[in-house]
Amino acid sequence: MRYTLPLLTFLLIITSTLSAQQIKISGKIIDAVESSPIGFATVSLLKQDSTFVKGVNSNDDGRFSIPDVSKEEHLLSISYLGYETQILPLQKSEKDINVSDIALHPASIALNDITVTANPIIHKIDRDVILPSTAQLKASTSGISLLQNLMLPRLIIDQVNNVVKTSNGSEVQLRINGVIVTYSEVLALLPEDVIRVEFHDNPGLRYGDVEAVLDFITRRKNSGGSVNTELMNNPFSGFGNNSLNAKVNHKKSEFGFNSNQWYRNLDFTRNSEQTFVFPDKKIQQNRIGETIPFNTMGINNSLNYSLQESGKYFFNAAIRQYYRNTPNSWDDEISVYTSGNSTPVNVYKQTSYRTNAPLLDLYYERNLKNEQLIIVNVIGKYAYNKTDYTFQERRNDLLYTNIHNLNKSKKYTFVGEGIYEKTFATSKISAGLRHTQAYTESTFASSTKSQVDMNQSETYLYGEYQIKKGKFNSSLGIGGTRTYYSTGENKTEKYIFRPVLRVTYNINEGTYLKYNGTIYNRLPSEGDLNDVEQDIDSLQIRRGNPNLKPFMTYQNTLWGGYKKGIIDLNLWMRYRYVDGNIANDIFFEDGKFINQNNNQIAFHNFMSELRIQVQPITDHLTMSITPGIARYINKGNNYTHTFTHWYYNAEVNASYKKWIFNAFLSNSFQYFEGETLYLGEIWQNISAGYKTDRFSISGGIINPFTKEWKSGQEVWSAFIPGSSTVTSPSISKMPYLKISYNINFGRQYKSGNKKIDNNDI
Repeated sequence: MRYTLPLLTFLLIITSTLSAQQIKISGKIIDAVESSPIGFATVSLLKQDSTFVKGVNSNDDGRFSIPDVSKEEHLLSISYLGYETQILPLQKSEKDINVSDIALHPASIALNDITVTANPIIHKIDRDVILPSTAQLKASTSGISLLQNLMLPRLIIDQVNNVVKTSNGSEVQLRINGVIVTYSEVLALLPEDVIRVEFHDNPGLRYGDVEAVLDFITRRKNSGGSVNTELMNNPFSGFGNNSLNAKVNHKKSEFGFNSNQWYRNLDFTRNSEQTFVFPDKKIQQNRIGETIPFNTMGINNSLNYSLQESGKYFFNAAIRQYYRNTPNSWDDEISVYTSGNSTPVNVYKQTSYRTNAPLLDLYYERNLKNEQLIIVNVIGKYAYNKTDYTFQERRNDLLYTNIHNLNKSKKYTFVGEGIYEKTFATSKISAGLRHTQAYTESTFASSTKSQVDMNQSETYLYGEYQIKKGKFNSSLGIGGTRTYYSTGENKTEKYIFRPVLRVTYNINEGTYLKYNGTIYNRLPSEGDLNDVEQDIDSLQIRRGNPNLKPFMTYQNTLWGGYKKGIIDLNLWMRYRYVDGNIANDIFFEDGKFINQNNNQIAFHNFMSELRIQVQPITDHLTMSITPGIARYINKGNNYTHTFTHWYYNAEVNASYKKWIFNAFLSNSFQYFEGETLYLGEIWQNISAGYKTDRFSISGGIINPFTKEWKSGQEVWSAFIPGSSTVTSPSISKMPYLKISYNINFGRQYKSGNKKIDNNDI
């Protein structure tokens, strides 16, 4: 004990001495043209001989802090993609150094003169901020191509269906500078305009119940413009994605136009097996299909105007139109079967769809004093849908079953939203109110004609508090939703409480853990909330259900990552419990089998996947493989089904000088809900090409290792067990040629740091 006090005194003196020899360096980074803050800039502390000491990234507000700095002369290097690097000499100081606003000037040099060497991913509580490397930008021809080269975990780029989705098939919400956009608008992005990509793998309350959000943050120009086009077509069959895009900037204004047109004219075959279990007998139908066409075409147009004074206000007006016409769908069938009679039965089934949906989106954002922000967003949308269904059966050329259903709907939707945010030094509060009002007129014509009018509204109020303390970043949010809908005399009103807890723990620069726990509700589909009956075939009827109720989802997600050297690991796990989920029931009534959606008891789903990525040649070769497992438990009113599925995907990206290569392979992801097992498609894509600053050309093959593309489903019902398989040789070993060309004129860049948000309908 007699040595304890002197020892403690000695340690205290040493600690105090070391602390007195160290200082803290802090400051703020801004755009030299507009004085707006630059977030996620790389700040490096160097010795006088340029030897690296330590480094940090600026936060959302452009601020940075470097603690525990020795009292010596240093150099401070600040860099950010698209800006000229600033190097400041720091004199020896006995006190903490607070550097006043450090202004970075937009770079006027070409992309190939800019080098990004900072840590490419910054893990925030609600998102990962990805800083594309110079090699990734140079190897990309569009925003979609850049996304492909970033190789983000759990994301799949589906160029056949023009969607970005997660590995479990959920579509990802796309944004540019916070504004919700379409796939075609991301396709129109020039890689050189992208500053960073924000991957919201842990979306907050303001995003609703979306699975994930991708936000492309771009730099804005104050003059000039660009025109670019991308053509992707199969020279031997009917497959194409073609886009034309133009943008003009003048001072604070930006005018943009995007048009994306796609078409598919492919052949496929549908084969099916069904057993109809009557109370006293069984009827087996094994339908052998013929080759028939799949035809669809669509157009996405967008006209946009925005007015911005960076750091003060932003106004955006967008008119979008989505049109799709599918005269021959994947549901079609021409087949033959025998059942209880030696004479075969010829089946003809056709379903055609048509959709036209114009939309007007008005958005205003205002920055207030003391780090405050308000956002107002108003959306108006009209959607017209038409479905034409025909089913016929013939025996000896005698038509004995002839069903024709023609359904039309007109939906008018209004969305109004207001958001408030206040940022403090280590915390942030946000609150929002969104109201959605929709009115739908639907007509159902078959042997009889019915009209169903539906009023639907949802009011959503939320508040969220986020705080950062040490290596922990946590957020607690509370939301409340009032839902109301009515069809005829049936009215439903429900109030839902929605809490969200999010925690991020950054163990070190390359290791992190994240958790998300949330509760949210889902409404029944408006197409089911009716009492209309329509024949499916000679033995089945589809019946609506006006008594469907909203259902609750309870979800817990845990994931983490580890990166060191060339190895990058990402483990993701999620458990989802749905109370009262809606799924199809089949039962026998008055000589017919009735298909009707009903609230079931519960749905359980556990998923986990591990992404293993290696980069043996920095910026030139990256490879990844992701094995995963999905476990389903469906507890219906009259059944219990379980199913386990293993899946994987693998990807390779390579580039050398102006040559680029990409390969993606995955097996079929299978999703099981209710009594239906959905058999996803096998997806493979290999491409190679050559790219210059203005022009690029590449060739590829879709599904090069399969004899025929395959999809389908299985029904596990006790009344009508069966399966249906769709195969297509057209989407197997399918070559395509992609050409892109870009023209820039008078382009001068401004800051790309905008904080813009709105929500989808």
